Amino acid sequence: FQESTSLKELDMHLLSFGGPSNLALENMLTHTQSLRSLSLMCPFGPLEDVAVAAARSGLKKNTTLRELTLVLSRDTTNICPLLTSLRDHPLLRRLCLSGYVGNLTGLETLLLSENSKITELDIHITGYSGRSTIIGLTSVLQALARRPTLTKLSLRNIHLGRDEARQLGMVLYSTPSLQTLLLEDNCLRSVGLAELAPALYRNTSIKVLNLSG
Repeated sequence: FQESTSLKELDMHLLSFGGPSNLALENMLTHTQSLRSLSLMCPFGPLEDVAVAAARSGLKKNTTLRELTLVLSRDTTNICPLLTSLRDHPLLRRLCLSGYVGNLTGLETLLLSENSKITELDIHITGYSGRSTIIGLTSVLQALARRPTLTKLSLRNIHLGRDEARQLGMVLYSTPSLQTLLLEDNCLRSVGLAELAPALYRNTSIKVLNLSG
């Protein structure tokens, strides 16, 4: 893969991750010349620290990715090093966090980086029974309010209470470039919608809006 000059998209299921494969993944991420879209899926167990270190080092040195998707398991709690390693990435535009996303620590560091090129953020919780509260969501929303270049925001199957809805409203006020807002299955109810309504009323940039569920 690292020697390919044509491979643009790669989806990897990391069912087991150790030994020489760690170095191989790091080298692939570091030296690839054509890869634009990468999905790292680890839905069946925790990532060992040595695997996280290898992926972190490779992502930090990568210069080609435009899109990155991380599909996480219930036991994966150490994605902070992966997120912070992307803060100076020269081309990465779209970040998707999916699966058992329970902790967003480190994402605010990425979003607040002056060098970050992120314009699309998708956080999609799957696998939980019912809607879930995420650690670090408040800090992420505060960081998004300071990222006026965001064009797409998707928050799906996340519990958004009144306070979170108010913070999301501040994001809408301060993001004139936002064109797509997807808020599916977030248990907003009337109180949360009342917090969002004034911001949506004044917004002139959103072209796609989803409030289903």
